Amino acid sequence: MSAARVLMAGLLACPVAACAPAAWQDPFLVRGDSRAAAIPTVSVEHSYTPALDQGRPDSRVAYGAPDTPIYRDRPLNETLRGSIELADYTRALDLAGMMAPLRQAGPFTVFAVPNLPMEQLARASGPSGSVPAPAVLHRALAYSIVRGAYPAARLRQMVAAAPGNRVSLPTVAGGTVLVGRDPGTGRLVLSDGAGGVAPIWIDGMPQSNGVLYLTRSLLGVPPASDDGAPARTG
Repeated sequence: MSAARVLMAGLLACPVAACAPAAWQDPFLVRGDSRAAAIPTVSVEHSYTPALDQGRPDSRVAYGAPDTPIYRDRPLNETLRGSIELADYTRALDLAGMMAPLRQAGPFTVFAVPNLPMEQLARASGPSGSVPAPAVLHRALAYSIVRGAYPAARLRQMVAAAPGNRVSLPTVAGGTVLVGRDPGTGRLVLSDGAGGVAPIWIDGMPQSNGVLYLTRSLLGVPPASDDGAPARTG
């Protein structure tokens, strides 16, 4: 039998799900769901520069960036790659080798970080325009991917029932992240137990393999100043 026939026989005998990496989520087993939320694109608005007198439209509307739709039946890795507002976070996960698990069935809970706080990390890590080293990114973002699905309603119940109104969640990196409630606003907030906090900006959005949150800041890095939308969006 020729090599081509052997290869064809192997392909025909191998089901799609069986030939895929064992831990990847099988899209054929995901129930279709057209419901969607949206991730606002605010970092582009804050980086807008007037065109002045250069013969082109000088308008935030002309160069506005649309919100990114988030569909419930899509996996976390696909949603992250499709969001303009999470472009820097997604790139950082790739560089740190942390994106691959988010293709798996999970479930996972991701506390994603918008572009402006990620830019703060880059500025604090080196010269302008430099990219932090993979090890730096891994340490900075290790808390942001948690094992298990924790929708906002479930987290609030857990926090309300926990001593000190704070719960510890296990991260994929092997550590933990603390989740509590801001006594002033009632909003969920992440903390590292050493004074660092990252308020939740957008509550958990269901995904096919978990839940996606957006935070206002990077845990351990102060929130953006008043010109940064994640620090002041309600």
